[in-house]
Amino acid sequence: MNKCQLCAREAPDEYLEKHHLTPKSKGGTETIVCCIDCGNQVHKLFTIKELEHTYNTLNSLLLNEKVIKWVSWVRKKNDFGVCMKTKK
Repeated sequence: MNKCQLCAREAPDEYLEKHHLTPKSKGGTETIVCCIDCGNQVHKLFTIKELEHTYNTLNSLLLNEKVIKWVSWVRKKNDFGVCMKTKK
């Protein structure tokens, strides 16, 4: 098992994914490992343009108030796939 770099939850490999810090469609190559919940939530919170210009580092994501609130909530969850159950 590995840990999500956003929420720090240990997750089985099938619940982890590579998240491009700068969107792949914008030429991004640097990635972090995150759980499917955090990856989906990042894309719900920010536009491609915001990810490209403002939230293109792990530190900038972790310092964002919305991400802090999300991480605080999701860290209490023991299962994965919770993001799919939440409303936009």
